[in-house]
Amino acid sequence: MINNFYMMNPNMNQMNCPNLNFISQKQMTLSRLRKEFQLCQQDEDLAQIGCTFGLYPGNDLFQWRVTMFGPEDSPYKGGIFTIKIIFPENYPKYGPEFKFMNKIYHLNVDLQQDLGHISLSSLNEWRISGIVQGKKIYGVKQALFDIFCLFYKQGIDSSYDEVMAQQYEYNRKKFDEIAKKWTNDYAKLTFEK
Repeated sequence: MINNFYMMNPNMNQMNCPNLNFISQKQMTLSRLRKEFQLCQQDEDLAQIGCTFGLYPGNDLFQWRVTMFGPEDSPYKGGIFTIKIIFPENYPKYGPEFKFMNKIYHLNVDLQQDLGHISLSSLNEWRISGIVQGKKIYGVKQALFDIFCLFYKQGIDSSYDEVMAQQYEYNRKKFDEIAKKWTNDYAKLTFEK
């Protein structure tokens, strides 16, 4: 349809029509998101870590709702955690933002300013620069596995709370007790901003 328009109007080109580039970029992004969403839903590796996929009301492909089970051998055991993935319109050039929608006692999850935001170097690099150093291919599947690994090993260097980081490093038993309590109290409830 677009090509027909230019054939009928040879004096026009895409440079004269900036909104056309925006529309085509958004359509390409939607097409890619639709395909990735289907692939993630069918992925057996993601299913093994308890990932299920849905969209928020309105079926906006730019906002995915992912649930993930807390692993058995962690203080998050038995929890059902909801992660919101917010894709930018220029995806895949830049990566999405990932947020826990449950309250979770975790060093790398913001509980103050940007409620639920996950601080993880690979996710931050992907969102800001569009690439992840040391990884040839990086996408939603890899990002979710990185998040799953956070249940086991938390990053003190990218902690949001210094007191919590000190507790994690020097009083791990107390940290794990609080993490278990929060999992029991909040892992089935979600909070929205």
